[in-house]
Amino acid sequence: MELLATKIHKDENVRSIYIQDLKTRDLSSDDTTAIGQVSGYAVVFGKPSEDMGFTEYISPDAFNGVDMNSVIALYDHNLDNILGRVDSGSLELKVDQNGVLFTLNMPNTTLGRDVYENIKNGNLKGCSFGFTIADDDWEFDNNDNVIHTVNQIDQLVEISITALPAYTQTSVSVSRGLKQFNDDQQYRLKAGFWLDLLEKE
Repeated sequence: MELLATKIHKDENVRSIYIQDLKTRDLSSDDTTAIGQVSGYAVVFGKPSEDMGFTEYISPDAFNGVDMNSVIALYDHNLDNILGRVDSGSLELKVDQNGVLFTLNMPNTTLGRDVYENIKNGNLKGCSFGFTIADDDWEFDNNDNVIHTVNQIDQLVEISITALPAYTQTSVSVSRGLKQFNDDQQYRLKAGFWLDLLEKE
């Protein structure tokens, strides 16, 4: 099965997390058209990603200075399935010590009602975020696993409620960064081999 996601930005990366405590709250107030609220963490700091050929961590400082006023909330990364946006007031994002917490006022639309009911019933438990990277690092840990640390987010493009929390998509720029890191390591190994030979002569 091939999994695809709509990218808004050509260098957009998508990371997904399983949310155990995705919360819902029914709204009965007459001053809102929303049917309820959904809240949870779209981004979690300092936690290892699933294995993508590397393990990724998001720095707790990665969102410093990031403008999140145009972030949109989607269902399954599909631009035709918009659920809310920051600049309309239907999506609120807050960065705290754990990550990026979102509160989404679910729209009273067919999509909004379906997504809301599926979250309440436990059928939808994933949240993804689409982003671009301003600064990152690559290194090996003590077990020779490749570690990718995102030090600074350039742009948070979207968050998405998804049925497939294990899904990730890596941009071309991150893939190139991993290839360059691996190429550099191979070069160092080869250089070290030749230096060892020269020293033995």
